[in-house]
Amino acid sequence: MYDLIIIGTGPGGYEAIMTALRMKLNIAIVEKGKLGGNCLNRACIPAKYYWSGAHFLEKSSKADNYGIDLQIKDVSFSKAKKGKDRAIGFLRKSFAQLIKAKKVPVYKGKGTVIDKNRVKVLKEDGSEEVIEGKYILIATGSVPSSVGGIVPDGEHILTTEDFMENLQQLPENLVVIGGGVAGCEIAYISALYGAKVTVIEIKDRLLPIPSVPQEVSKLLQRKFKKHGIDFKLGVYVKEYKIENGKVRFILSDGTEVSADKALLSVGRKPNTSDIDTVGLEKDERGFLKVNEYLQTSIENIYACGDVVNSPMLAHVASYEARIAIKNMFSEKKEKVDYSVLPWAIFTAFEIAHVGLSEDEAKEKGYETVSGYYPFTYNEKAVDELESDGFVRLVFDKKTGQILGGTVVGIEASELIHIVAYALKNKMTATQMHEFIYFHPSLSEIFLFATYDVAVGKLF
Repeated sequence: MYDLIIIGTGPGGYEAIMTALRMKLNIAIVEKGKLGGNCLNRACIPAKYYWSGAHFLEKSSKADNYGIDLQIKDVSFSKAKKGKDRAIGFLRKSFAQLIKAKKVPVYKGKGTVIDKNRVKVLKEDGSEEVIEGKYILIATGSVPSSVGGIVPDGEHILTTEDFMENLQQLPENLVVIGGGVAGCEIAYISALYGAKVTVIEIKDRLLPIPSVPQEVSKLLQRKFKKHGIDFKLGVYVKEYKIENGKVRFILSDGTEVSADKALLSVGRKPNTSDIDTVGLEKDERGFLKVNEYLQTSIENIYACGDVVNSPMLAHVASYEARIAIKNMFSEKKEKVDYSVLPWAIFTAFEIAHVGLSEDEAKEKGYETVSGYYPFTYNEKAVDELESDGFVRLVFDKKTGQILGGTVVGIEASELIHIVAYALKNKMTATQMHEFIYFHPSLSEIFLFATYDVAVGKLF
């Protein structure tokens, strides 16, 4: 009997493996698909690879400012895919070599929990094998959702996974259904690589997420227009047809949009439909019910990542895996804490956020004051020709304590950790302001974003 059986090797499963190996546990892995799960193979990592190429193309258009006559002879999504596959193949191979070196058994197939200590593995050839463990961690992630009867077929209507893993050639025209995170990321990538892109979003703005302020959506929409990305807001797909190799959409306002391919990006749902036969409790959306220690309704079976009703983010899955393993094998139990949870989006801008937005803070009863500073006047950003964007920090007016922050622009995904650290340590605007920042640096934008709150307004 193993100490632990881990079902799934995405960010949650990977972190569980690393944690368990450091604890010298005897573990087994069950994986139906490729090692690394969705994040490595079909989501986070390929998306950032393609984004890096798209951003390089955008940046290269400014090369003349550095006295460089840079001529791009060809832009090939197909070549980019080969590069992406090499990069991900290297990471996946490194993962496999580590597991092999540690002599961890990998059971290839679909895992189903059949009692509190046993997992049945259905292999590709149809054979079955049952393995036993003292504890079981379910980390099977999520799968794309669909909406309005729109059925992905992998050819004309793609999921985000189809785009990231299988698409060989970018279509001339692409319709993106859903202006959320993945939809906006892929719209930007596709437009920079040469496709004509139209985004359809049922809400009244792109990135219609409570923690994304309206000013961020407006800035992104202006940048999308600059890149020739069309977007239709406040409408939905009423019906669609596939005719003569093209997809034709009739929208709720009566207008029509056609394209060579469409991307369906309307969210994800937990991959739990047939994860067990022992009656693990789920909510109405299929998420496994867990307590604050990440235990399911069966005490020695835990879950982490997209299968539980927490933010669907790779780093959340990794964090939950560490907590779950600790609670399995340590006497001192630890509760999950999502109070400081940074995230970032890679689209026409890097957009990052942690804590409360100004609107969210006001809804919670705070009287707020905010600190703002644009990258326009940050010398390092100007040197980098990346002066679009800004920092906005939200503070409790009474105490001066930081409540949250948003960074839009160059290296936002890195800079947000400064805000997260301040939030974790309950720092005030004055404390953030009095820190000595290196000059010239992007980080010193926080010095100027806190000036008005910590010292007083200049104008």
